[in-house]
Amino acid sequence: MGHVNVTQALVEAAYAIGIGLVVGFEREHSGVSEGLAPEAVPEEAQPAPRKEVLLGARTFALLGLAGWLIAVLGERQPLLLPVAVVAVVAMLVVQYVLAARAGHDLGLTTEIAAVVVLLLGMVVHDDRALAVPLTMGTLLLLVAKPWTRHVVVRLRRIEITATVQLLVLVAIVLPLLPVEPADPWGAIPPQKVGLFVILIAAVEYVGYVLHRILGATRGVAVAGLVGGLTSSTAVTVAMARQARRAPATRDAAELAVLLANAVMCVRVVVVTWVLARDVAMALVAPLGLLLAALLASAGWRALALRRADGGHVEEGALALRNPFAVVPAVIWGSILCGVLLIAHFATEYLGSQGLVLAAAATGLADVDAITLAASRAFADGMSSTAAATAIAVGVASNTVVKAGLAIVGGGWRFGGRIAAVFAAGLVAGAAAAVAEWLV
Repeated sequence: MGHVNVTQALVEAAYAIGIGLVVGFEREHSGVSEGLAPEAVPEEAQPAPRKEVLLGARTFALLGLAGWLIAVLGERQPLLLPVAVVAVVAMLVVQYVLAARAGHDLGLTTEIAAVVVLLLGMVVHDDRALAVPLTMGTLLLLVAKPWTRHVVVRLRRIEITATVQLLVLVAIVLPLLPVEPADPWGAIPPQKVGLFVILIAAVEYVGYVLHRILGATRGVAVAGLVGGLTSSTAVTVAMARQARRAPATRDAAELAVLLANAVMCVRVVVVTWVLARDVAMALVAPLGLLLAALLASAGWRALALRRADGGHVEEGALALRNPFAVVPAVIWGSILCGVLLIAHFATEYLGSQGLVLAAAATGLADVDAITLAASRAFADGMSSTAAATAIAVGVASNTVVKAGLAIVGGGWRFGGRIAAVFAAGLVAGAAAAVAEWLV
């Protein structure tokens, strides 16, 4: 038993030393290669005496080992742990002060990394599986210095503020909203409405970021594809607002809407395939033709964008003034609440007209809900044709709503062309559905 404990202790000590070595190598190399090209060899580029490295790989290795020893001995002498940590940190502070007085140009990154290595050595004794990914994360932060410097100088203050706002809404506000409806009619689930509001703002935020990285045409296309995975309605609303605000971006915004709705068709079939394969097979023809119409129009629009001005949208045309516009998203969230109420009352007062009527009402606001409901109904004994009809009606209802949102939000020139593509796809899909389901 003692042999096993000694072996385990030696393995832990090796991990602690290794953690210190890898971090120390990065810090020492960073000190001798500062200002050099990434491919340069420091010894060849600096034949003169090299810059003195105050904390090198060996020091970091010893710090890792010291952290592990403190953790081991601290199990027998609990007071040793805080005293030893304070002592080591005090030595690092004294070293920093003396180096600063000697005229060395110092930052705090290496000293903070030394403290982190000391703590990681302590973590090794308690949870080795946690210490390793924490070490990798520390290394990534250290080697990311050139990238962070490149990014920081290019960021605008409004972009940082917008990112913080988005994170606060997603991580703090949204989880606090009730999941179940809180209104007297039980029709408006606050968390779902909040998610929709955040999605609208987030889609525009993603489009802003992708535009900065990829350029207007490619950025907006990727934004449409990514947004379609969550909410094609949110993409439609955000792009309609952008097209009205900046008419020069109308074609690019239209491309994003078409791609987002194409992804929506694929998403519905995939989700249904997972839940009820027979229902998904019945949806392939109608949704496949709608998808074909969307992709054909998107391809035509992409070619037109490539031909225009050498394949580029005018610089700055798609740049949003505010990457995270909350107020317009809240307005559209209010519209969603109204749609949910209409759907609720339509279902309640028109009576039980079957799943198709519920699909037409529910599809005004959401496709995923009716997809899940119809798949469960199929599992309970409903025919695949009836379940597929309900889902197709829900998709058609939702698509009609998005056409209206595109016209209202982006104007007739923007929304009219999208509505025409939607109409062509829906007519073709309906014809295929009738032909298939009547056989």
